[in-house]
Amino acid sequence: MARKKKHPEHVNHERWLVSYADFITLLFAFFVVMFAVSQVDSKKVGRFTESFSKAVGIDMFPEAGHGLLAGASQGTLADPEPAMSSPLPPELVNLKSALRTPEAKDELTDVQVLSRRNELVLRLSEGFLFGSGTDALEERALRVVARLAAELRDRPLYVRVEGHTDDRPIHTARFRSNWDLSTARATAVVARLAAEGISPERLSAAGYGEFHPLASNATDEGRKQNRRVDLVVSLPVIAIETSDDDAVDAADAGAMGPTHAAPTQAPQPAAPTHAAPTQTPQHAAPAPQHATPPAAHPKEHP
Repeated sequence: MARKKKHPEHVNHERWLVSYADFITLLFAFFVVMFAVSQVDSKKVGRFTESFSKAVGIDMFPEAGHGLLAGASQGTLADPEPAMSSPLPPELVNLKSALRTPEAKDELTDVQVLSRRNELVLRLSEGFLFGSGTDALEERALRVVARLAAELRDRPLYVRVEGHTDDRPIHTARFRSNWDLSTARATAVVARLAAEGISPERLSAAGYGEFHPLASNATDEGRKQNRRVDLVVSLPVIAIETSDDDAVDAADAGAMGPTHAAPTQAPQPAAPTHAAPTQTPQHAAPAPQHATPPAAHPKEHP
């Protein structure tokens, strides 16, 4: 019987397609993950920044950044309107539009409306608000504050009043330093806003003294710009407070893993005992003289 001839195996020249397909799949998955990570909610980041700034009392981005490369634009102290990192919420956009109507502009000629990230800053110069070295509002200032309160009263917005001064020292019987003066002026504006009908829960005051200047204090014009009161309008922020003990307990519980309590087994009811009936013989045999004592019964536990 003739043997079958073995045909030589053909070399598969398309094996590279398997590795290539694996590589393309992994590359696609990598870019999908990178795209998902790059999608950041700017509103949530803005609200976190605002909450952090309010908690520590420090503005995380107080000034414009300085370029690192040659020819990059340099930030200045007196930027008239800081650049926004995220669009304003609709509530602040509506307020900004209301303050820029012709009627409002005629009554608020000394008020600057600025956008700062997710906040709206209403800047009032010290010149028409207070006299030199005092915290008493002038008559003109009362009308301006009343007009601003009319726009803010029915809007669900928070108002933080910030007082600022120049670097000239002050030491009187009422004000020991510029800290006292700036805080007293901010408090005076807050009290007036509350008197105009704004809920006190939505108001707060802060004094920064001479430490947040807009311009150099070397000139009279620069000092005039630095003496100001800012009404920082923002959306309400809900803060959730947790104690350190709760956080430590939660961390320990997470490290130890979930614990499962063993189910408690209900005690089984004791089997009923049936005493064997004693039969009384009709003719009882006489008891022996030396009877063996009965064995002791074991104790029963319920």
